[in-house]
Amino acid sequence: MSDLFRFKTIGTILQERGLISKADLKEGLESQKTSGLPLGKILVTMGIITEGQLLKALGIQAKLEIIELEQFSVPAEVLDKIPGSIARLYNILPLSLEPGTLTIATADPFNFSIIDDLRFMFNCNIKAKIATRVSIAEAIKKYYGSDLESVDEIFSEISHNIPELIEEASRADNIEELSAQLPIVKLINLILIQAIKKKASDIHFEPFQDEFKIRYRLDGVLYDIVSPPKILHVAISSRIKVMANLNIAETRLPQDGRTLVRIAGRMVDMRVSTLPTIFGESVVIRILDKTTVQLSLDDLGFKEDIKNKIYSLIKKPYGIILSTGPTGCGKTTTQYSALSQINTIEQKIITVEDPVEFDLPGLIQVSVRPKINFTFPVALRHILRQDPDIIMVGEIRDTETVQMAIHASLTGHLVFSTLHTNDAPSAVTRLIDMGVEPFLIASAVEAVLAQRLVRCICLNCKQEYVPTKKEFMESVIDLSELDNQKFYKGSGCGQCNNSGYRGRVGIFELMVLDEDLRSLVLDRATVGQLRNQAIKNGMRTLREDALLKVVQGITTLEELINISSNY
Repeated sequence: MSDLFRFKTIGTILQERGLISKADLKEGLESQKTSGLPLGKILVTMGIITEGQLLKALGIQAKLEIIELEQFSVPAEVLDKIPGSIARLYNILPLSLEPGTLTIATADPFNFSIIDDLRFMFNCNIKAKIATRVSIAEAIKKYYGSDLESVDEIFSEISHNIPELIEEASRADNIEELSAQLPIVKLINLILIQAIKKKASDIHFEPFQDEFKIRYRLDGVLYDIVSPPKILHVAISSRIKVMANLNIAETRLPQDGRTLVRIAGRMVDMRVSTLPTIFGESVVIRILDKTTVQLSLDDLGFKEDIKNKIYSLIKKPYGIILSTGPTGCGKTTTQYSALSQINTIEQKIITVEDPVEFDLPGLIQVSVRPKINFTFPVALRHILRQDPDIIMVGEIRDTETVQMAIHASLTGHLVFSTLHTNDAPSAVTRLIDMGVEPFLIASAVEAVLAQRLVRCICLNCKQEYVPTKKEFMESVIDLSELDNQKFYKGSGCGQCNNSGYRGRVGIFELMVLDEDLRSLVLDRATVGQLRNQAIKNGMRTLREDALLKVVQGITTLEELINISSNY
C-alpha cells in the first residue's frame, strides 16, 4: 500500500509535463466530483489533452511500458488460447503467452479487477503494457473479427436478433433452441466465472414485472450485478435448467438439480433450484467450491479453549455431538472439519446427507432420496449394518431420525448431527418436543455447539473509528469493562465491493453436558435454567464470543448488533 501512496497523481504528472494548467486541473476535479469518472478521461473528453498524452502520463504513473499495437504482431498460438469474448469483455489484447505469464495490452492499468479476473481464468501471472483504447479496439477487430462478445453486446445481440424465438418459447423444442444460442451460453459462463472469482455462495436470477435481476450472495449479503433485459429471463432460466438436467418444459412446479462446471482447471459443484412465481421462474444456483471451504477446525474461528474441548469431544468412542443454528450458518462445514480431523485408516466413517455437499476422501457418503422412500431413518437402519465407527446425520428432522441417532450412540457409535435452534440450551428442549425421553438425552448427548457467521472487516480498508452512542446502546455493551477500547470498521474499497467486509468467521457457543446439566435435563428444566447452569460451567454465549471478536478487531459492532437481535 505504501508504494501506491508514493505514486504521483495523474494531475501532477500532466502539470509537470506542461499539458494542463492549475485552472484546467481545478475544472477537471470539479467535474470528477459529480461524474465519478477518472480525471484523465475527463480531461480527454473536455479536449484539454489527447488520449496519447494521457497514455504517456499513465505509463509514467504506473511505471509500465507503452506499446504501439500498429507495429506489433500477435502470434497465432496466443490468439488461439485467449478467446475473443474475453478480449472484448475486458478490452485487452493478448500480446504473448509464456510459461506462467500472460502479457496483455490495456488502456486501464489501474483497473486491478481486470488483472485479477484474467489471473483467475488462466491460472497464470499477468503482465500489463499500456495502449490506447482505440488501438486496442482496432487490434481486437483485426485479430478476432467484429463479432459482438461483451456482456452488454451479448444482451443487445440476443434482444435484437432472436426476439421471435423468445415469443415462440411456449414449446419445449423452441425453449431448448433458445437456451442453446451461443450468446446465452457465453452470458451464463461469464456470470458463473465472475461469481466463482468473487467467492459468491449463491447466484439469484429473479424475474419481476418490469425487470430481471441477477444478484450474487457475498459473505451472506446479496449484491446486484448488471441486469439483462427482462425478455431474456426465459432463455437464461432454460439454459441453467439444461445444464442441471432439469425439465425445461416444466415451469409450473419447483425443480432441483445439480451440475458440475470446470472453472480455472477445477470442477465446481452447483446446486440449482427453480421456483414458479407470478412473473416467471426464480432460479437460484448454490455454488459449492471446495477450494473456498476451510475444512480445518483451526480455520473456523474457534477460541483456543473451545477448540481444545472440541478436540477432546470428537475423540470420544460414542455419544452424540449436535451442531445448531439457522440455515447457512456453517454447521455442515464445522462437522466436515471435525470428521476430517478424525478421518484415519483405523476408523470407518459413514455420512448420510440431503444432499451430499462435499465428497471427502476416505468417507462413505450416502445421499437420501425421499422420492423412492430412501429417507434418513431407512438409511441409518442400513448404515448400522455396515459396521461404522462414526456416523454423520445431515439433519435431525423427525422423531424417527433422532431415535435412530440415539440408538446408534448408545450402541457404541460417535454420531454427529445438526438441529435448527437459536442457541445450545434450546437443543435439549427441542429434542424433548420431538418426543425423546429426557433420560435418553442425558445418556446420549455429549455436547451441543451453536454457531453463527459474522462478516470480517476488510483488511485492505480497515480503519479505527469512534462508535456512536446509538451503536453502544443497541449493542448493550458495558463501557466500564471496555475502557480505552479501540473499535474498527472497513471504509469500503474495490476489494470488498465497498461493503467494508471481506470473508466471514464463526462465533460459537459450546455446551458440554456434565453431571449438573444431565440432572437438569432429567428434571425437564427450562431453557433458562439450562443456560444459567451452562454459563456457570464456563460456557461463553454467542453474543460474548462475538464481542470478543469485536474487541480483537475481527468484526464490527454492527455485526454484534445483528447477532444480538437475532436470538
